[in-house]
Amino acid sequence: MRYLIIIYAFLAIQFVGCTKADKHRDCTVVTITNSAPGCGGWGIVVHGVKYPSGNIPQEFQQDGMMVCANYELYEDMRMCVCCGGTWADIKSMRKF
Repeated sequence: MRYLIIIYAFLAIQFVGCTKADKHRDCTVVTITNSAPGCGGWGIVVHGVKYPSGNIPQEFQQDGMMVCANYELYEDMRMCVCCGGTWADIKSMRKF
C-alpha cells in the first residue's frame, strides 16, 4: 500500500510539472530583421525565410535580436506596391 501511494504521488508531481512546462511551448525562436519585404521593413526570420510584420513592438525593433514569438502567418491581400505576400501577425513576444 505504501508503494502505491508513492507511485501515485510521483505521477501527480510529474503531471503538474508537464502542464507548467507547456505554457511556454507556444512560442518559436525568431530573429528580428529590418530588411523584410514590405512597407515598413520590420519583420521576423523563421528558418531562413523573412516575413514582414506591421506589429512588432518598439522595444523589439532591433536588427538581429533573437526572441521567442507567438505569431500567425497570413496572406496580405492589399493592393499596393510594397504589400502582398505572406505576412506575420505577432501575437506575443518575449526576450530570452
